[in-house]
Amino acid sequence: MRWQTKARAFSVLSNIPWGEDLHYALQRYVTRRLPRPERQVRSIYTLAQRLLGVHDRYSIRPLRDSTFYEFGAGRDLIIPLAFSAHGARRFITVDIERLAKLELIRANAAVISRLSGTDHPDLNSVEDLERYWHIDYRAPADARTTGLPAGSIDCAVSVETLEHIPKSDIAAILKELRRIMRPDGLILMQIDYGDHFKGFDPSISSFNFLTYSDEDWAPFQSRFQYVNRLRHSEYLQLFREAGFELLSDQPDRRPPEQQILERLAPRFRNFSPEDLFTLGSLIVGRPTDLPKGN
Repeated sequence: MRWQTKARAFSVLSNIPWGEDLHYALQRYVTRRLPRPERQVRSIYTLAQRLLGVHDRYSIRPLRDSTFYEFGAGRDLIIPLAFSAHGARRFITVDIERLAKLELIRANAAVISRLSGTDHPDLNSVEDLERYWHIDYRAPADARTTGLPAGSIDCAVSVETLEHIPKSDIAAILKELRRIMRPDGLILMQIDYGDHFKGFDPSISSFNFLTYSDEDWAPFQSRFQYVNRLRHSEYLQLFREAGFELLSDQPDRRPPEQQILERLAPRFRNFSPEDLFTLGSLIVGRPTDLPKGN
């Protein structure tokens, strides 16, 4: 199958010297997936506008007075650029590896400036991000131990990152988020629960990976395409256990697929069909009240 070939290619890249550089070169010059086409930048910008609207609805602090934090910055920083263009005071974005590329950020900054009707000087260095856009890019950085002061963040944002992180690390990240958030802060977490290989191989279901045991799925995991396969209810439990009150939950539920249910791996048999066939969600929350004495 096409997706299995892609998975094996990712596995090879994950285990060779300079695999990350080669991966970027392939995306940049062979598949030409980077820089993103403008229509894709526009789509992510639209998502950012949606997140800004949710922030407007639930936050007690205006955008211009808010410090934002994002983990999983990626290569081209579209979400921070969009928030900045709309007036965010400061946006700290971190990543476990230093993946961001100035040429990609510069291209997206030009598109977002145009879409938002704002004007910024050209970016000639990553340092210019903080100078002109109020974006503090930190990488490599560990979201489990940020080093940020307690209660220093007004809003934490994550877009299609949590699904790529092991469950135990998510718990550690959320615990750290709880520490650095202001008591009246906000979390905006967009999560994709689907099989990401669907994007490479339209012949498979978005829930194809639910038919594999952990052992059988392991060969298809790599640093470039790791997915934890957690279901919606598991994420909600992780947020609650970390001390967040859920204000809004917008699951994208799809009809159950009989061919998936018939081949469901044992790990997933105790989940309801509604839970299994949720493709993604935007989860909004804020810290619960601290117990007395803390």
